[in-house]
Amino acid sequence: MPQMAPIAWVALFFFILLLTYFLKSYLFFLSISYKQGQFAEYVSQAKSHWKW
Repeated sequence: MPQMAPIAWVALFFFILLLTYFLKSYLFFLSISYKQGQFAEYVSQAKSHWKW
């Protein structure tokens, strides 16, 4: 199948591109949620420190 080879390479390229894009966005949202969790933990510690 010589005609299918370029289409397969293009599909593979787009698949890898989408995979890296989703992985980067997933790690970005993971770091944001981790920072939000740290902030919430800091707020709860401050509240327990000031005994609200």
